[in-house]
Amino acid sequence: MQKKILVIGYGVSGRSSAAFLRAQGCEVVIVDKKAIDGVLPDTPDLPLDGISQAILSPGIPHSHPLVQKVLQQKIEVIGEIELAFRHISNPCVGITGSNGKTTTVLLTTHILNSAGKKARALGNVGDSLTSYLLTPPDPSEILIIELSSFQLESLHSRCLDAALLLNITPNHLDRYSSFRSYAEAKALIQNCLKQNAPLYVSQQVQMEFSSLFTQTEIFEKEVELINNLRYTQLDRPAKQQIQAAYLLCSRWGVEDSEFLQGLNTFCKPPHRIEWVAEIDGVSYYNDSKSSNLHSVMHAVGRFEGTVLLIIGGVHKGSSYKPWIESFRGKVRQIVAYGQAAPIMEQELSADFPFQRVEKFADAVEWAHKEARKQETVLLSPGCSSYDQFQSYEHRGDEFKRLVKGWKR
Repeated sequence: MQKKILVIGYGVSGRSSAAFLRAQGCEVVIVDKKAIDGVLPDTPDLPLDGISQAILSPGIPHSHPLVQKVLQQKIEVIGEIELAFRHISNPCVGITGSNGKTTTVLLTTHILNSAGKKARALGNVGDSLTSYLLTPPDPSEILIIELSSFQLESLHSRCLDAALLLNITPNHLDRYSSFRSYAEAKALIQNCLKQNAPLYVSQQVQMEFSSLFTQTEIFEKEVELINNLRYTQLDRPAKQQIQAAYLLCSRWGVEDSEFLQGLNTFCKPPHRIEWVAEIDGVSYYNDSKSSNLHSVMHAVGRFEGTVLLIIGGVHKGSSYKPWIESFRGKVRQIVAYGQAAPIMEQELSADFPFQRVEKFADAVEWAHKEARKQETVLLSPGCSSYDQFQSYEHRGDEFKRLVKGWKR
């Protein structure tokens, strides 16, 4: 009998899930907040007759009325990653954390490939897992999978040969009831490990959240190769990301010389402390990917001179007061835009010269006029982008367009 599956949310993961399910011979019912041809509105009035399973997009919480109705009718709700895990036989590594996931995944994948190992970056970066499965996969290929807390909420299958948790800092408090509940979501990665597979965590995670884990191993090893590297280069991954990649690559047989060769040919993905231009002695950097408190603190700390900082976007629930001590002596002026700007002004303006504007372009223009020679104008918003942009990439690309327009 043909299975009838409900797909809730028709973004990247929803489209991929629907294509995979149809390839498996399933009947697929799709709902989304934007009803288009073949896609129904995601209202709790939707009839669930014959539905045996629901695939939930990671951006939709379990508190959504339709999801609650599905759960009340004892219909299994899983995510796109879990759907793929039930059909996958490749060796898999899961990487999560509040900051640095994407770079760590891409760095690990790049070094494995450069050392002659077959590896693919998937999940929250690159292709989705179900789209990867649409063509017959190479079972020897190592899958390096980026996992968000949202994706971990609906994962159950024990498919990971290793897992790594970089850090846990306040994030997504507009979705989670507390920082603790967010940390608990991150800790769910341990439930996806195969028997005796290792869970690697940072010292910060071990010190602050050891009660959430049964067994862990610290990945921040002090080895000669890593100790000899210089970290002042802004185009190089952070030390923690290199330590994580080193441990994982070593586990799959990469020699130190191969690791260093791969590291030296790696290019960081865009929108992560990305140099844009130098105009009249002012350097412009795009760190649009920074969407939480600690990623901004990390970015500001990478610069030696004074910074004129552009922040703002959609408020995610955290207080901005931890920035005060971190920015002191580094940030000369702040310009904030968008939805979060009034909260930022209230919490930061007593400690820093502060300019509040409505539009992103106005913030960039103001920073351009106020910056002095030898300073850095840094876009590191500390918020999500969805008030004025489609994504953090869209926001970063607009920043680069504006800056390069002045250069021309």
